[in-house]
Amino acid sequence: MKIVYAICFAYLWAGSVTSSWLDALNLPLYFQQLSDFLQNPMANSWIPTFILDTDHPWLSANRRWLESYPDGASSLCDKSSPLWTSPSSGREIPTDLFHRINIDNNKAGVNRLGWYNAVSRLSELRDCAAALEDIRHLHVYIYVHSGQYSDPLVDPKMPPELPGLFAEVLARMPHLQRLDWGLDAKDTVSFREEFVRRSLTLPGVRHLVLGAQSHYLLPMCPSLETLEAGSFFHHASWNSGYRESRDSRLELVRTASAVSSLKEFLMLDNDWTTEKLEEVLGAMPNLLKFTMQGSLGGDRDWREDSSSEGGRLLRECLSVISKFAKLEQLHLPDSSELDLGFDGGHWCGNAYMGESGRRYGRSVVKDSIDATELAGNIVMEAIPHLNILSIGGTQANFTRNERSELEIVWPWTGRKEEYISEIYPL
Repeated sequence: MKIVYAICFAYLWAGSVTSSWLDALNLPLYFQQLSDFLQNPMANSWIPTFILDTDHPWLSANRRWLESYPDGASSLCDKSSPLWTSPSSGREIPTDLFHRINIDNNKAGVNRLGWYNAVSRLSELRDCAAALEDIRHLHVYIYVHSGQYSDPLVDPKMPPELPGLFAEVLARMPHLQRLDWGLDAKDTVSFREEFVRRSLTLPGVRHLVLGAQSHYLLPMCPSLETLEAGSFFHHASWNSGYRESRDSRLELVRTASAVSSLKEFLMLDNDWTTEKLEEVLGAMPNLLKFTMQGSLGGDRDWREDSSSEGGRLLRECLSVISKFAKLEQLHLPDSSELDLGFDGGHWCGNAYMGESGRRYGRSVVKDSIDATELAGNIVMEAIPHLNILSIGGTQANFTRNERSELEIVWPWTGRKEEYISEIYPL
């Protein structure tokens, strides 16, 4: 049925335009509108798309009723309307309906042009006072379609009004606490220029997740407490060229010195060195929680001789980390990335299949346990005042024995064979 509607729609459109109109028409925008129509040509919902994109369970349960509500669009965005002040029994709007807003064309089930989606969602959001008042977490991920890899969509150039539109809407979010800012490095420059020109300040933002080259947002968040960056899961821009992403990490760290309130820092780097850690220490000396993802000295060939050195790189890095006077939590990469002579085992799943594969898997788990315990002992020797330590996502528990000596308890402590058998049964 959708195909029939689409064909009729395209035929009527093609027959109603002249060649001069075609020259002036924004074809990518037209095809985006056609794509929207194909995805749901019969919906005709008045509910703004940015609200539907929240995927809030209350919307799923009440959408049909909500769409029949008179003057629903304006009522939903006005907290003085009866929809908010005197709702029907069982139809009460949840207080967290607008707490997280997504401007994201890179998630499953969404097939939209990046710039078109951003302008459309921001325009809707700008007209919704209730949402602007309530937003706590704004997630922005703009994927710019290039037509590569059989992608049928191609984004036009970025609309020149978009940076200003973002600045206007961000400035009207009084309770914004977290901002995820995901733009390609080459595109985010235009936003920096406009935000600086407008002297944008986000006084309530305490949690910032950034793509590469978006460090300019740091001085705009004077109350910032948590900073995350460096990983593909933060934004794909961190997986650009090695030198470019490495320089972006360094710029990020150095710019963080402008924010004295930072307490938590998470960054992925496949080449952690003492020099980089000194940069972090100089920029963020008051950290309470430090999460290092990636690996130590990734550009140095230490794996062949590290076992004889007993974790030299780890000890060197800890000599810097121990200088964080207020540090309470340290989260390190997996033990296979810590210069301990353990390489993590075979990466191919076939190596772990069958009876011999299970035996091999058990040996890998045992080596991982031994390396993790060694790393834990080295850490506690260097930084005995830590309250929380995790290595590769496995958290240690600290206890005192009868002699008041500090001991580390891992999930497998006192039951190593049982723990291994739970992963690879005999």
